[in-house]
Amino acid sequence: MLQRWWRWQELYVLGLGIAILVSACLMYLGHLSIAPLVFQRMEALAYDLRMRSTTQQTQKTNPPILIVDIDERSLQIEGQWPWSRYKLATLIEHLNAAGAAVIALDMSFPEPELHPLDEIKQRLPASIPIDPSLLAHYQQLDGDEHLAKALQGKPVILGNLFHQTDSFQKGTLTPVLIDWQVNSKNLPTSLVMLGVTANLPKLAAAAAQTGFLNIFPDDDGVIRSAPLVLEFKQQLYPSLALQTVRQYLLDEQPIKLTTARVGTLEVISQLEFAGKVIPTDPTGQIIIPFLGESGQFELVAATDILRQPVADKFMDAIVLIGTSAKGLADLRSTPFQPSFPGVEAQATLIYALLHPEIIPVTPDWLEAAIVLEMLLLGITMLWLYPHLQPYGMLIFGGALAVLVTSLNIWLWTYWRMNTPLLPPLLLVLVMSLFFGLERLLTEHRQRQRIRDMFGQYVPSGHIDQLLANKQLNTSMESERRSMTVLFSDIRQFTPLAEQLSSTQVQTFLNAYLTPLTSIIFQHQGTVDKYVGDMIMAFWGAPLPDDAHAEHAVLAALAMQKTLKTIQPAFKDLGIQGIVKAGIGIHSGEMTVGDMGSTYRRAYTVLGDAVNLASRLQELTKYYQIETLVSSETVALCPAIQFRLLDHVRVRGRQDSVMIYQPLGLKMELATHQVCFEQHEVAIQAYLQGNWSLAKASLEELNLQQPSHYYSLILQRMQASAYQVPVAWNGVMSLEEL
Repeated sequence: MLQRWWRWQELYVLGLGIAILVSACLMYLGHLSIAPLVFQRMEALAYDLRMRSTTQQTQKTNPPILIVDIDERSLQIEGQWPWSRYKLATLIEHLNAAGAAVIALDMSFPEPELHPLDEIKQRLPASIPIDPSLLAHYQQLDGDEHLAKALQGKPVILGNLFHQTDSFQKGTLTPVLIDWQVNSKNLPTSLVMLGVTANLPKLAAAAAQTGFLNIFPDDDGVIRSAPLVLEFKQQLYPSLALQTVRQYLLDEQPIKLTTARVGTLEVISQLEFAGKVIPTDPTGQIIIPFLGESGQFELVAATDILRQPVADKFMDAIVLIGTSAKGLADLRSTPFQPSFPGVEAQATLIYALLHPEIIPVTPDWLEAAIVLEMLLLGITMLWLYPHLQPYGMLIFGGALAVLVTSLNIWLWTYWRMNTPLLPPLLLVLVMSLFFGLERLLTEHRQRQRIRDMFGQYVPSGHIDQLLANKQLNTSMESERRSMTVLFSDIRQFTPLAEQLSSTQVQTFLNAYLTPLTSIIFQHQGTVDKYVGDMIMAFWGAPLPDDAHAEHAVLAALAMQKTLKTIQPAFKDLGIQGIVKAGIGIHSGEMTVGDMGSTYRRAYTVLGDAVNLASRLQELTKYYQIETLVSSETVALCPAIQFRLLDHVRVRGRQDSVMIYQPLGLKMELATHQVCFEQHEVAIQAYLQGNWSLAKASLEELNLQQPSHYYSLILQRMQASAYQVPVAWNGVMSLEEL
């Protein structure tokens, strides 16, 4: 019955996974739209990150594309915008004289400039006649006429600005012949404009070409694509960038649009001119292949062109006249930065049309390819995930996400294909979360059953370890393992407890044991047991810990430090004096496992190494030093500073042991190195039998830092009249302690 239920559950989970896969494919195809705006924003963010991480900056454009920048300095020197038509004519004439191949203006001139004589007529009373000599020079003072003459016969492109909502027309549009092959009478699908701000008729007629300046931002305000053609009053018009490139390539043939039928519509698929083929989206737009942040094209201040001889670098160059001044409001938000000059966006489009190979394309078969990719990913996850643990799902899902992202970046970098990244990534995320949550819920139910079955027999902490790490010895058998054990005991606890009532003793022990136990846990230790005020803890089991000795010593240092900070709480209980604790630590092989009787069991450690740690704790009273560790522990703690104290033989043990006092991390005690070296010299002299040197050094140290320990070693030597005993080996027998 149980087996049947599990099969039904597996089929149920598999069915839900298939439903998620099918829903994701339908959502991508547009048949199930839940939150398109959110997805668009997320896809746009992924696109921006990909573009920033994979763009390759150009070292030198060919042909050279330069920007004459009406920057803040130019406005300060030449005067605020708008400049007079005379000044702009001078700018164009200087650039043309310097040999510029094409001059494109990122601006339009829809309104006439106020004529000086007209302004005089407005300001003077009608009774005052105007000097006839001024009337004779009327035409010469006409700025529009002067600019038109400056444009005549020069390769200058003027800009137009179309409007999507305002239905008005200002200025004159120059028709451009655009051919397309279509059977219907309607135009191919493109962005339809309702109004336009164009140029004065005389300026439009004098210019070599005109083109629109429009680059429409996405919903988040960032420009990522730009149209090459727009529809206005049943006529298609080209962009400024397209007209600039055609003028540079001396293309006099009509622009050719290739269309494809989608249902009842004819959609634009590509655009051809001067032997170049530019793939577009169905509305005639291309992705702008930004080369990086602003500054990819050389900028020359407009005032330098007006006031200084023009350099040779303009020879045969494409020159754009525009502005980067913040006050003129021609800054756009791009994937690279929020304030990108519009004239540099036009320069980028010109560079892209001259080098079509860098323009990202969206292939016709993209939709089918993405659905196929999602199906392959989904089938792979449906096949593997039921056999993986949550961590395996996390690793495999991460690998799939990296694979999908890498494929997307590879197609973008080497094939210039703009493929959506979000749909397959979301599918991997949703499927991984679904199966991961299902597996976690299943394992949680299994864990709960194990707790219910075995909780009354073994400690809950031991069960947690068995559940969390399947590599542990699930039979609970003991094993030998290299570990570190710690004993901590309050000095003179019995007389201290006699000062308190039983309730106060309980409160005191809680206040004492809680923070010290917390420190042991923080340093990855396991509390073995409490025996009154004594704490026994170990490191290295049940989970292995390569730094078990270091964690134990650092825990001991933190315990002693914390004990000093909680003294006020003890005084509030009525305890007189300072509560001190001795700590002993030793590292070595010991037996660890679940031990005990049929009535009660415990996860604990046994062995000679455990007994030695207990003896070291007892010796803290003799030396009146807070913490003692063995040489075996010192050897495992290269980052901690110790000082050698003695070489002793303790009760119940034949082998002697070198004992040390931990002081702290070496990096924090570097300034005390001289004192440590003096101490080391003194103790080594004592242990090696050079008592004359040891006596002098220890007496000096005792004067500098009076301590019971230095007095103790000096008393030993004094007891032998400072004569080294026969067969002295440096070992002090403390078996009676």
